[in-house]
Amino acid sequence: MGLSALSSCKKDSESAPSKTSLLTAKSWKTTDVKIDGISVYNTPLIDACEKDDLVKFNTDKTSTYDQGTLRCVSTDPQTAKGSWDFTTNETKLKLTDPDGDVTEANITTLTSTSLVLTEPDFMGSGKTAELTLAAQ
Repeated sequence: MGLSALSSCKKDSESAPSKTSLLTAKSWKTTDVKIDGISVYNTPLIDACEKDDLVKFNTDKTSTYDQGTLRCVSTDPQTAKGSWDFTTNETKLKLTDPDGDVTEANITTLTSTSLVLTEPDFMGSGKTAELTLAAQ
């Protein structure tokens, strides 16, 4: 009986997906943005054209940003490339967007359905930003 329990635990730990496989399995869509714990997602700070945007993290550490159906600027390309990487023992996610802007955020949650990133000093403001994304 004891060996069976040990064998069962070993299988569970071996089958746990890596952070890379969780991040790269699907596209991600922002579902909430909080500043110091207050949601600003349904305020004028977040345009409707940004709410349907998707980001796909690829296994080669590139990322594809897709503007979704609603485009903020009609002349901008539908998709653009960026990059990503884990830092600090996979506890942080470093993102380089298509404009070359770099952000490094703490990974608060990373599951097959949810990604939550926090940035303790958002844009040097001293405020904490939290970005919640859902797998699509």
